[in-house]
Amino acid sequence: MDNRTFISVEFWQIIGFLLSFLGVCWGFGKMLLVQYERRIEVLQTKVEDNEKNLNSLIATLPLNYVLREDYIRGQAVLEAKMDAVHKTLSDLYKLESGKK
Repeated sequence: MDNRTFISVEFWQIIGFLLSFLGVCWGFGKMLLVQYERRIEVLQTKVEDNEKNLNSLIATLPLNYVLREDYIRGQAVLEAKMDAVHKTLSDLYKLESGKK
């Protein structure tokens, strides 16, 4: 009583299994590549939106804010004008004081 079982597989069956396996691997790889490309497109769209927002912010910043250097320059001009007015008033006071 010999209960040995032998599996007989022909050469073309092995080739068919191998080609089927490679086809399934190729199909999964293709699906992964398509998903990867979709995500890259979504990220690219988000990056472009962020760039547009940043550019609009950069364009509106000078309208809403003053640079430190510009503020200092404006203050220096105002202080120079105030000093000139003070000098003029001081000179007028000295002239009026000398007349008495």
